Amino acid sequence: MKAKTSSTALKVRRVVIGGVLACLIVVVLVGGRQVIRWADEWTEIQQITVVGLDRVTRDEILTRLDLPPQTSLFSVDPELLATRLDSHPWIGSVAFERVFPHSLVVQVTERQPAAVFGSPTEPYFLDAEGYLLPKGKAVAGTTLPIVDGVTSKFMTQHEDEGHRRAKQGIHIAELLSQQFSGRPRIDVSQPHTTVVDLPNVRFQFGREVEDQWQRFLVLYPTVKDKIEGRSQEVDLRFAQKVIFRKRTL
Repeated sequence: MKAKTSSTALKVRRVVIGGVLACLIVVVLVGGRQVIRWADEWTEIQQITVVGLDRVTRDEILTRLDLPPQTSLFSVDPELLATRLDSHPWIGSVAFERVFPHSLVVQVTERQPAAVFGSPTEPYFLDAEGYLLPKGKAVAGTTLPIVDGVTSKFMTQHEDEGHRRAKQGIHIAELLSQQFSGRPRIDVSQPHTTVVDLPNVRFQFGREVEDQWQRFLVLYPTVKDKIEGRSQEVDLRFAQKVIFRKRTL
C-alpha cells in the first residue's frame, strides 16, 4: 500500500509540475509577444536622416529604402537596405546608425567623378576605379582628365577590361600631376599601353606603371630642362629604359 501511494503521489507531482511548466511557457510566450510589441512601438521609425548627398536626392533614397509604415529600429535589416541603395549608379557605399528611440541615420558616400569620358557637351564620368557613371552636365572649367580611345559600348560590354584600362589611365594622370601641369588626355585604346598627352609632353606606359614611374622620377632631375618647354615623348614601356623622342602628332 505504501508503494502504491508513493507511486500515485509521484504521478500527481509530475502532473502538477508539468502543468506549472506549461503555464509558465504560455506566460513567457504571451508576455514575450507583448514585450516585443511594446519594443516595436517604442522604437518605431519616425525620422530618417540622410547625410552625404550631392547628386542623389533624399526622395531617391527613401524610395529605394521602401520602409513599410511602423517599421521598428529593431526590425530593419542594414544589409538588405544597403543592397537596395548600392544599386544606384552614384552611390558607392552606405552605412546606417540607429538613434533611439525613433531615428534612423543613413550615411551615403557617393561615387566621385575622376575623369570625363565621352562627348564634351554631354559626357559620361568615370570614378577613380574606372567604372562608368551616368551622363551628366559638363562642369565649366573642369580639369578632370579626359579618357578616350574606346567607346561607351566597349565599356559596357567589356566592363572588367574597360575599367582596368581606365583605372590605370586615371592613376597615371594622378602621378603625372605631381610633376606636370595641364589637363591630361588618356588614350586607353591599346590593352597593354596607356598613352597620356599633356600640353608639351606625351608619356607611354606599359603594365608595370609604378616601376616605370619610379624609374622616370630617378632620371627626371637630370632631364627636366630637356622636357620643359619642348614637345617631347617619353616612352617607359621597355625594361630598364627611359626613351625620349620628338613628339609626333
